[in-house]
Parts: sequence; C-alpha cells; structure tokens
Amino acid sequence: MIKKKSTLRYVLLWSGAILAVVGNVAFDTGHTNGEVGTIVGVIMAVIGCDMWVRDKNRAWGFSLWGLLAPIGYLAIMTLKDKSDTQSNSRM
Repeated sequence: MIKKKSTLRYVLLWSGAILAVVGNVAFDTGHTNGEVGTIVGVIMAVIGCDMWVRDKNRAWGFSLWGLLAPIGYLAIMTLKDKSDTQSNSRM
C-alpha cells in the first residue's frame, strides 16, 4: 500500500511540474489551451506535495511549496519527518 501511494505521489509531483511548464510555453506561443494545462499542472503538483507532507505528518500549509515546483520539492525534502514510524523502528 505504501509503495503505491509513494508512486502516485511522485507521478503527481513530476507530471504536474512538467505539465505546468509545457502549458506555460504553449500559452506563451499563442495556444488557447495552454492556460488550462498550466492550471492543471500546478494543481497536480500541489496535490502531490500535500500527499508528501501528510506522509511526514506536517501541516497542510507546507504543501503550498508545490507552487514553487521543482524548487519547492527541495524544501519539502528537507523537512523533518514527524511520523511515529521512525521512532518505532528504532526500538
């Protein structure tokens, strides 16, 4: 179960970031659907960051780092994990 959740998180993170960039480039070149791709990509990145932040038992506000994808991913990666699974594994 955890493996599927982790895979979905990474798919949302990276495909969202790529879709946002491609949508932005398409919008800049005059395509009318580029803005939709950008919005959907940003939403996917934020949802992926929300899943990542929840896995670390952090507040939902940290998921807004997804707006700065992929630089915001580094900030989430450096967050300390507050879940109980780490403390139980040391016992």
